[in-house]
Amino acid sequence: MKLKQHITISLFFSAFLFAISKSWIIFTSSLISGVLIDIDRVFDYFWEYRKRLVIKDFFSAHYNRKASFGSLIFHSWELLFSLNIYAFFISGNSWIIGITIGFTQHVVLDQIFNKPNKWGYFFFWRLKNNFSLKKMLPN
Repeated sequence: MKLKQHITISLFFSAFLFAISKSWIIFTSSLISGVLIDIDRVFDYFWEYRKRLVIKDFFSAHYNRKASFGSLIFHSWELLFSLNIYAFFISGNSWIIGITIGFTQHVVLDQIFNKPNKWGYFFFWRLKNNFSLKKMLPN
């Protein structure tokens, strides 16, 4: 999904969470994490291209599928599983809960709309496949 879509959906989703929880902390942390999870794409851009960040080149590389490397360290079902266990069963911290909800909705929507390989959002599958975006997103 594109940045604009993630911002819009995160805003609506976070507003829904606020209506339920009445917590500005959950609203804010869910909104920010639902968008900023894509910071891992910046790390991958630096790793693959080894040059300074040029916003136009960065978006072109990812949205036009020119990039070939994708560790996408935050886009991981393994990380989300661990984070959800911690947030809801151990921590109880509103910031952690909001971050977890934002991350989770982002990855779920990416899994649905980006149409990756069915294993594409598993970190260890990407590792096994040398973080190849061509294998992760075959279309």
